[in-house]
Amino acid sequence: MVGEFAPRLIVRDARLPVRLESVDLRTEVIGHAVQTRVELVFRNPNDRALEGELQFPLRDGQVVTGFALDLNGELRPAVPVDKARGQQVFEDITRARVDPALLEKTQGNNYKLRVYPLPAQGTRRVVLNLSQTLDSVVARGSGKATSTLVLPLQFADKLQRLDVEVLVADTAATAIDVQAPGLGAQAVARRQQGRWAQFSLHQTEVTAAKSLSLRLPAPTSVATGTETVAGNTYFYADVPVTPSAAPRAAPQRIALLWDASGSGASRDHVREFALLDQYFRGLRNVEVTLQAGRDVADAPQRFTVKDGRWDSLRQALEKMPYDGASNAAAFVAPAGHDLALLFSDGLFNWSATGVPATKGSTPLYALSANTGVDAPRLRDLAESVGGEWLDLTSLSSEQAAKALHTRKARLVGLSSVSARDLVTSTPFASAGHLAIAGVLTAPAATVELSFERPDGRIERHQVVVKHRTASELPATIQGKSSMPRQEGAFPVAQRWASLRVAALEADTEAHRGEIRRLGKSFGLVTGETSLIVLDLVADYVRYEIEPPASLRAEYERLMAAGQQQLQRARSNNIERVAKRFAEQVVWWNKSFPKDTPDQQPTPKTEGRVMGGSALQRNETTARPAPTGTTPAMASPPAPAPMAAAMADRSRESMSQETEKRKSGPGNGGNAPAPTAIRLTPWQPNSPYARRLREATPETVYQRYLDERPDFTQSTAFYLDSADVLLEKKQPVLALRVLSNLAEMNLENRHILRVLGYRLLQAKQARLAIPVFRTVQRLSPNEPQSYRDLGLAHQEAGQWQDATDQLWQVVSRQWDGRFPDIDLTALAELNATVERATRAGSPVRTEAYDARLLRNLPLDLRITLAWDADNTDIDLWVIDPNGEKTYYGHRQSHQGGRISHDVTGGYGPEEFSLRHAKPGKYTVQAQFYGHRQQVVAPATTLMMRLTTGFGRPDQKDELVTLRLAGQSELVTVGSFEVGG
Repeated sequence: MVGEFAPRLIVRDARLPVRLESVDLRTEVIGHAVQTRVELVFRNPNDRALEGELQFPLRDGQVVTGFALDLNGELRPAVPVDKARGQQVFEDITRARVDPALLEKTQGNNYKLRVYPLPAQGTRRVVLNLSQTLDSVVARGSGKATSTLVLPLQFADKLQRLDVEVLVADTAATAIDVQAPGLGAQAVARRQQGRWAQFSLHQTEVTAAKSLSLRLPAPTSVATGTETVAGNTYFYADVPVTPSAAPRAAPQRIALLWDASGSGASRDHVREFALLDQYFRGLRNVEVTLQAGRDVADAPQRFTVKDGRWDSLRQALEKMPYDGASNAAAFVAPAGHDLALLFSDGLFNWSATGVPATKGSTPLYALSANTGVDAPRLRDLAESVGGEWLDLTSLSSEQAAKALHTRKARLVGLSSVSARDLVTSTPFASAGHLAIAGVLTAPAATVELSFERPDGRIERHQVVVKHRTASELPATIQGKSSMPRQEGAFPVAQRWASLRVAALEADTEAHRGEIRRLGKSFGLVTGETSLIVLDLVADYVRYEIEPPASLRAEYERLMAAGQQQLQRARSNNIERVAKRFAEQVVWWNKSFPKDTPDQQPTPKTEGRVMGGSALQRNETTARPAPTGTTPAMASPPAPAPMAAAMADRSRESMSQETEKRKSGPGNGGNAPAPTAIRLTPWQPNSPYARRLREATPETVYQRYLDERPDFTQSTAFYLDSADVLLEKKQPVLALRVLSNLAEMNLENRHILRVLGYRLLQAKQARLAIPVFRTVQRLSPNEPQSYRDLGLAHQEAGQWQDATDQLWQVVSRQWDGRFPDIDLTALAELNATVERATRAGSPVRTEAYDARLLRNLPLDLRITLAWDADNTDIDLWVIDPNGEKTYYGHRQSHQGGRISHDVTGGYGPEEFSLRHAKPGKYTVQAQFYGHRQQVVAPATTLMMRLTTGFGRPDQKDELVTLRLAGQSELVTVGSFEVGG
């Protein structure tokens, strides 16, 4: 049965409703495989162009295989794009207030497609290609297997036109039962055209259409299809298989692997317990080892099930706390068990993710009662050791328990001398059939399938596949298609690619490259690729996205002309960095006075543009300087006694002290002034935070678990709770709590960036590295992704990896929203080269521009970054003179220097001071504003405070804190510089 396909177009600010005018639906069935093309025409009766968002849910098993939009009266098919590139293009063009069309898969099996524009007093066509697989049901009494195809037709209350056409391969039209509620079966015309049964429906002014239902006899012979794409001929075959099964020997010892991570709480435990109850009643007596896993594995617990009673085990599961991320290594079955049961969603997101769930040959069954699961991963884990993936959302407890008690025949071999790259969806026949696909190397091929029966005997079947030419197919199949094909609209090649991707997704990390290549070659929405439509060929050129065939010639002409310009731009970028670095060296070599200035300087006032976008303040209105006791500067903190004493020194003696402490290029010189960093403790004042702080070390985690259900989607809650646990000397539990951020809003680079910083702050660089790798994969277009990963490698002592990542920031050309990040990363690269040399592990620098390799040590250095894009946060540093260095006063009297203001990115902003005047330096941060919905109600800041930067005595302190809203100012901490 097909679930309800109910597309919904959301159009904001429409005076008159935008309506669906017509629907053209065409479906092809080969065996159990179904491909549907849905063409929707929307009419906008308003006097202005509008933007719409088409939302539609699909049932489990249905997927979108393509879409197209009409542009200037012609359908333009979407093209595949790297997922990260698609995100970059969409955000860049949206930032310029011009929308591309991007097909996204949202939570569950829901899809969202942005449609712009819906022309004033005009229409817009949208074409969606969907695929699915039908299940077979054996009728009681007759014993005959049938499949039911249901095509929902209730698209709108009223349609001007409805056209439906269904083609069923290798089936007699008279053998198909047709039901059309609200229309009448007589409205559906049927005819036989060669090997195809054809059904059609054409009506106007439709008001009562509900659905069209076709009950099909399950195929008793092999159904095949072929398609030639780019010189390769692909085949798809649906093979009827008689199920073969036998009882499984009752296990004496079972390993119960229980996913107790934070996401485990969303599983339907009632269904899972019902299965266990049914299963244990059938086994009667068995020993069970419970292995709960999260970010790490809990200690094993052993239980005895007697006469089917498992009360103590059930109580342990009912009391199980669900917390932390999911580490695959935490779900390894202990040795010596006959069977392993893994209850998990398969979303392994902590540390290594490729670790198998069992050791040796212990059969494993993976089970879950949750829709948001990584089914390919769970299926591979189970099937690779003779088990099976059981979806408890679609199986009853009786059906699932029967599967656990049963050994099924499984496919153990798939081979052919005239076909290659053979794939199948599963080694088990699903509902009496098995889908296989591959690439023909001859006009015909014999594919041999080897099944291992439950008794161990091998049973072999042969399937003959022949290439069919376009002349053998009905004209209707050769006709309408959103993508031109040699043999028709049925996407045999896509079917093969989908099966191949599903197999590779069992270990995505190891196969990202091939998944990306398949997604781009066959137009699939995968974890590595999206589908996008752009308006102008210049947009495809700008983002180097290969367009549809109709634009290919113009694209290649423009790309050829632009390559030389692009090469010049890249070359000029290094020259610009070298010029700016030379200016920085001049600043570093300059002597600055260390006396007290006669008067405070007047800060510059400047109009501000956030992120270089059109959304900006009035250009004639200057951004207000920080307020204080004088119009120009904020009131400085009370000077420390040491600072006050130093202020009494004469200018001459101070100048002599400065000259004495000067150091040469790349050298620490004389001993630096002693420094101490004092951080202002982050003390959130929320009720839960106060309650946790009041708890004893022994009770604090239990209080956290008590509060957790109210804050499962709050990044602040996990950050604050981890802080309290660290304060109370509970580092293992603090890491578990912190790891919850990896489970929130999967693949949210903002949250993951915060998690990586907090792991660095907790001195867990090796845990932070895979987190920052994920961030880089999600946003390779942002220089922060490379800088953060480089600094994590640096903390782990992986010097070459660190400098290579930092060089990416220095050498590549980035968006203008990220000013000075290249120089910030260059300083860190040179300091890392120096540290590596001192550690006896010098890095290779041959690939770096020699003009940029010079370490510039500093007494004080501060960098500030944050987690929300398009956000403006300012770094302020107040020195012992009471002078404030900030965006409007970028260089202080004594030589403190701050980088250019970042108003539309994530930072960093950087403060540098080569020779620090003795006294107290106060570090502050202010939230100025943003142009987006930030990750949480508060924006998280990540600040690194360093003394002796680039010298042997370098010391770093990392701190994370939050700003709740505009104009909020926090004091992060202070440096105390001695005489």
